[in-house]
Amino acid sequence: MYRELVEYYRTTRKYGEDIAPRPPVDSAAIVRGEQQLGIPFPQELRDLLMEMDGDCDLLLSLDDIVETSSFPYSERYPVGSLLFFGRDGAGNLYGYPVEEGQAKGGEIVLWDHEMAVWGTREEEVCYKADSLEELIRNYYDLCYGEPLDST
Repeated sequence: MYRELVEYYRTTRKYGEDIAPRPPVDSAAIVRGEQQLGIPFPQELRDLLMEMDGDCDLLLSLDDIVETSSFPYSERYPVGSLLFFGRDGAGNLYGYPVEEGQAKGGEIVLWDHEMAVWGTREEEVCYKADSLEELIRNYYDLCYGEPLDST
């Protein structure tokens, strides 16, 4: 489902060649990543990784998820409070809030790197989508909205 959706944007949008889905990872690799972070992934993120290991644009690879989620970006959101899986190309990161060691599937937020410095805790993170599918559609409709010429 996710790879098919990403492939749709890759093949139908003017700058879609920038989108490059990578081969999937297996469940054992996902378990290792979860263990490294100490955070079980939401099922939709596991499903995405088993279809493709990121897309070299919005979606991070498993290795990048582990590395990015392990870095202390903010005093107000310490390591382990957000599970990052995507980026917007402007230094901001998409992720799931983590509460009591569980990533909250069904609630995707955007962590704003500028608000981490200048804003409040409430401004630093804002709600973006209820699901990965919704986020992918919204992101690619905005960033890759121009279709290929149909001539």
